Amino acid sequence: MEQINKQIETIKNLSEQKIILSKENTKISFRIWGQSGPILVLLHGGYGSWMHFLKNVEELSKNFQVIVPDMPGFGESEPFPKVPNLDEYAQTLVDALYSLTNGSNYNIIGFSFGSAIGSHMIKFAGDKVNRLTLVGYNRTGNMPFKRPKMISWRDAKTEEELNAAQRHNLSVMMIHNKEKIDEMAINLQTLNTRGTKVRSLEIVASHDLPNRILSISQPIDIIWGEFDVTLIKGIDDAQSRMKELIPDVRFHIIPNSGHWIQFEEYDKFNSTIEKIYL
Repeated sequence: MEQINKQIETIKNLSEQKIILSKENTKISFRIWGQSGPILVLLHGGYGSWMHFLKNVEELSKNFQVIVPDMPGFGESEPFPKVPNLDEYAQTLVDALYSLTNGSNYNIIGFSFGSAIGSHMIKFAGDKVNRLTLVGYNRTGNMPFKRPKMISWRDAKTEEELNAAQRHNLSVMMIHNKEKIDEMAINLQTLNTRGTKVRSLEIVASHDLPNRILSISQPIDIIWGEFDVTLIKGIDDAQSRMKELIPDVRFHIIPNSGHWIQFEEYDKFNSTIEKIYL
């Protein structure tokens, strides 16, 4: 485990951290990899942090400036004084990014919970956003989502019980190929869940994708793992429903992978992002 923590710290130390204050004086942590190229803003999932993209930031920073916030209430960022609705949450991030980038244009790549956030941000950011990519998206009103049965990691009394709970939760929710659930995956899951101070489900309760994207002109891509269990009616049904909603959407399906695609099949994910944005 010590070696894994060193690997995480090495990638973390390649970034520059910036703290932006919201209007509520909430501290929001942003980490930046790369100094040139189009700006990619990567938004993590629920119970996550910048570490949801641990296997992506270094490679993507070769061609892009990669900005990854720990969104409010996650990781190194503070929670809001009270739980905001999704529009308020998205507006705060848009304002923070405007300050951070000096008003530069950027692209949004949102994973899971982050894809819901990103789809609301694009309404408030307007033409500052060039393109939106939804990763593991599962939350339109006509695409029912049901969280698989999880084991409470908080109830673990030993490190072995903790690791077993995290391994189980990763296997039923996040990663399709069980051999990919290694010590790194378990450690990241533990760090991320322990660093979470809010319930993402409370924030996304007000999510309304159709009313957020009907008036936008930016291109939208969706990346899914072939066996993403959060698409409870399967990948074909998900594509059909999203095509009805966004006729010009482009789908990118990564074979033999689950929900946390950018970890499980990071090389294929990275090349897909490069194909979309270069």
